[in-house]
Amino acid sequence: MSAIQRILCPVDFSPVSLQALAYAERLASSLQAELVLVHAFDPPPGPAYLELQAPPDHALQQQLQAVSVSLPARQVVRLMHSGPPGEVICWLAQERGCDLIVLGTHGRTGLAHLLLGSVAEYVVRHARCPVVTVRAQSPDAPPLAEPIVLPPKAPRFL
Repeated sequence: MSAIQRILCPVDFSPVSLQALAYAERLASSLQAELVLVHAFDPPPGPAYLELQAPPDHALQQQLQAVSVSLPARQVVRLMHSGPPGEVICWLAQERGCDLIVLGTHGRTGLAHLLLGSVAEYVVRHARCPVVTVRAQSPDAPPLAEPIVLPPKAPRFL
């Protein structure tokens, strides 16, 4: 029996979230784990409780259903829930008994990170299970350079 039986993967339909989905899908396939796809959406203006689970905009539901996954249908669960994405992801992972969260990160820094926040950072800090982040990578990014190791400086008294 695998230690990882259920993987949660949030999708916001951005390219980086689809990269994370591809990674989560490969993991789920190799581990024979269930894949839980989640999309968090802004709460509707009306306080109707039923709309917290299913958005009034059916295009979002259709978009989530249209996300291509090569796993057998019995191995994939698709969920939608309103609320702040970080909170929704952590709570659903806990409620569904997920063993791992795989999510994309845009890698924002500086002012953009300060203004927009980071769902990935929130999830890493608050999730009750391990989290794997998948960063957007450019296919033409240069390889990392080997670190330069310098000898320690000699003491000043020599």
